[in-house]
Amino acid sequence: MKKISAIIVNWNDKNVIGECIQSLLDQDRNQIDIIISDNGSEDGSVDFIRKRFPSVQIVENCKNLGFGSAINRGLSVSDGDYLIFLNSDLKLSTSCIGELANFLDSDPSIGGVIPKILHIKQQDTINSLGVLINYTGIAYPNLLGQKDSSQMYSFDAACGGIFMLRREVYETVGGFDEELFLYHEDHDLSWRIRLAGWRLTVVPKAVMYHHYNFNKGVRKFYSSEKNRLYLLLKNMEVKTLTLIFPALILVEFCQWFHAAINRWLLLKIKSYFEILALLPRILRKRKKLKSLRKVPDKEIVHIYQGNLAVSGMSNPLLTQVLSPILNIYWSMIRHWI
Repeated sequence: MKKISAIIVNWNDKNVIGECIQSLLDQDRNQIDIIISDNGSEDGSVDFIRKRFPSVQIVENCKNLGFGSAINRGLSVSDGDYLIFLNSDLKLSTSCIGELANFLDSDPSIGGVIPKILHIKQQDTINSLGVLINYTGIAYPNLLGQKDSSQMYSFDAACGGIFMLRREVYETVGGFDEELFLYHEDHDLSWRIRLAGWRLTVVPKAVMYHHYNFNKGVRKFYSSEKNRLYLLLKNMEVKTLTLIFPALILVEFCQWFHAAINRWLLLKIKSYFEILALLPRILRKRKKLKSLRKVPDKEIVHIYQGNLAVSGMSNPLLTQVLSPILNIYWSMIRHWI
């Protein structure tokens, strides 16, 4: 039986992390090592974990490194054959880890497996079943807010906010990109896994529950938008970037409008200068990805969406104007990629 390492990022999450750890200890699958990667918590959560869960290993980072960097620190001391990274506000069903591991056991072409995530306070409602990606890089939880059903089957996905992966995959693709402090780090890792020739598959029988609170502050929009552009420049082939460029310009124009109305236009402008400063590193990473790449963009982007949805936003201009335009353009260019 494969050994599993579970890494949980903690940052002042004393009120929820105990529930997450306990749900891992209650799994019906043995051989799970639990590692906490703590980002300089000041709420007493580290002492709480040490006293209540003495078997749990703690990596103390002394400051907030962000999600991906913290996961890398935790995974660096792990020795599991299968690796899973978790937010501290998740609770796992007792069969969750076993279902994910069994699916990885069944097919070596699968690099990562994604659970079904339900709202913990509304356990008949889906938080995500994989993540949908528009071809301009905007991500959206699949089936967010829809009713759960037992009649769901496994399917390949572009991305997963949380997933279990093989150690071989993690070591091959190089872990999380530490340029991404917050948002899209899972998208980037998923992208590189598929770029290297593995698949990502959603496993609806593997269930987690999430204390979900949507954050729509301007800092989220700023970080998410900056990282979205970083990912496209880093991971897409030049031909693909050229083909989607008109759509990117349209989306950027809409983002300027949104930023101006919601008072984060200066942050949006700032993000362009930051991307320019990162360009030499982006180009180095593009060059490195050439040796990793096993499949062309044509085989990667077929899972991407033409329609556009944005978490926490319901606007007629988005749903009735922008999304249809992007979808029509995608239907015109996707066969040329």
